[in-house]
Amino acid sequence: MIQMTEKDYEALEEKLNDPEKAIKCPRCGNEIIYEKRGNSIAVECATPNCIYGGIRGL
Repeated sequence: MIQMTEKDYEALEEKLNDPEKAIKCPRCGNEIIYEKRGNSIAVECATPNCIYGGIRGL
């Protein structure tokens, strides 16, 4: 499991709240992507095994 920092969480939350905005990963500088997956939304770094988060729907 990846130990995330406050900056990591802030970047993911910013992308979650504004999907059209270009957000860079605070760890590696790659783009944070926003993706709908069924009833869920994922926000994650485009770099494999970097930071990730999201919300789940019902």
